[in-house]
Amino acid sequence: MRQLVVASILLFVGVAGRLALWPLQSWVTVPAVHAPPAASAMTQASWSVLAIVVLYRVMPIFAASNAQTLRVCMYACAVAAVVGPILSLLGNEPRRAFARIGSGVTAVGAAVVIHGFENQGVTFAAAGIACVLAAAPARTAGILAVTGISQAMRTDELSEMGDAWRRMPASAIALLIAGLVLGLSALGALTFAVSSRTWLGVALGESVLLVSLGSLRIFLSTAIGPLRRRRAFEPDRVRDVPAASLGWPYWMALGGAVLAVASLVRGWLDFLDGNKHPDPTSGTYVLWAAVVLAGFGAATIAYVRSKDGALRASATIGVWLGSLVGAGIAIVKRFVFAPVFDLTGRTGEWVPAGDGALGRAAVASGRFAAALTRAPTLPLLVLLAVLLAVGIGLLSPGVFR
Repeated sequence: MRQLVVASILLFVGVAGRLALWPLQSWVTVPAVHAPPAASAMTQASWSVLAIVVLYRVMPIFAASNAQTLRVCMYACAVAAVVGPILSLLGNEPRRAFARIGSGVTAVGAAVVIHGFENQGVTFAAAGIACVLAAAPARTAGILAVTGISQAMRTDELSEMGDAWRRMPASAIALLIAGLVLGLSALGALTFAVSSRTWLGVALGESVLLVSLGSLRIFLSTAIGPLRRRRAFEPDRVRDVPAASLGWPYWMALGGAVLAVASLVRGWLDFLDGNKHPDPTSGTYVLWAAVVLAGFGAATIAYVRSKDGALRASATIGVWLGSLVGAGIAIVKRFVFAPVFDLTGRTGEWVPAGDGALGRAAVASGRFAAALTRAPTLPLLVLLAVLLAVGIGLLSPGVFR
């Protein structure tokens, strides 16, 4: 049992790293600005699909361990599903925001997969896979579309973007479709697998609300409001990207939309895992759809009323959070890493010295053994017998009495 628990935890950590779940998402978010857009988009999409399928395949190991292991892994996914979208709201870099939103959606899918194996006889784990399959093309489309807008407007800050709906309508429409699909991608997973009356339903519902809010926020930040002049930048020169470059974002966005709609159909889940799934009630569809629409509505109201105020608040909170994280890292370096490095430097000379002494002892023992092989056998045996007799006599209790 202990071996199964350790194996389950190690497998979960590996899968969570490839899913880019918080706090293991830095390999996706940090290079998102400087990496080639196509490579970043394909990496996020392909690894999320591969990792969720691997998680589904190894879940029998999790189920064979114990209930506590499954519960802890599900708690971790629920926390990641909420924290990832929250972090996407605390910064104004659109590609990193998309990466964090996608991380939240994949965390929802992973939580649904684990929850599906938590109860014996329940077969809705495939809904988590359907969620990630729908989100992957939308992530690709969103990153490609927002990269084209950023390059045309020559900035990586949402606060400096705007008026894309008029100046770059094709890119703005692709970004809008990608954002809507990304917000709706987890709707089927929640409808089939999660009850709104449980703590997991509350956590994942909050995650879906934040995902829909964050995804539409990126579109509204780029599409509405004036595009201000900056140094060496003239807004009138902003043009839409060539139509040939918009083919993939549109195809990916439409593919994600098809998969998002398919995730709401029972037959798609039956096809994915070969099992029969019960049909959810119409009230369940309406409930979770209302949560998604609430996120879209909140983003629309906030950014239509005051786009500058919303972006200024997110930037300020993001800077404050970054300074807080930096202070925490500095404290850890000072009180943990620095003493460990100093201790390692001071004791580093002991290891070569000990190795040298051990080598000298080995050489001396070898020479002594070689000398004994050249000594005559009979006198040596007599000498050893005498020494043994003297030692036994001196150590026996009678001598001291």
